[in-house]
Amino acid sequence: MTKLRLLVTPDCVILQLNEVEPEQVILEMIQHLAKTGKISSGECYRCGNSVLERESHCGTGVGSGVAIPHGRVAGLKETMAVFGRSVEGVDFESPDNAPSHLVCLLLVPEENNSQHLQTLAELAKLFSQSELRDRLEQAQSAEEFCHFLSQASS
Repeated sequence: MTKLRLLVTPDCVILQLNEVEPEQVILEMIQHLAKTGKISSGECYRCGNSVLERESHCGTGVGSGVAIPHGRVAGLKETMAVFGRSVEGVDFESPDNAPSHLVCLLLVPEENNSQHLQTLAELAKLFSQSELRDRLEQAQSAEEFCHFLSQASS
């Protein structure tokens, strides 16, 4: 089982996304990882291509105000996640047609397909909890956001 609490640190949380279009939100989140030193500029490019290619085939909105854009990335050494929150909401083509207010960008090394699927399933299960979604939407800090996620994934 992937330990989300190890993936989610305060520096991987964006409390207010600036962008409102899915492609721009994805790029904003990837650039955030680069700014924090989690990925290099070369990895930034590969991550963007991978996730945007995946997104072009099918939206990654899962419903209830949540989206999980994701991709397997060649050359990436470890799984990474960055969480973002949007007051306005972003249209990730969710099955319920609702805008996504909570976005989790998941990046997985290309060769780790089983971990990719396992982590996606774990995220979907977590985000199915309406109480957790409410807490994440109300979190006042990145630390509080991480605390709520950590509690729910224990």
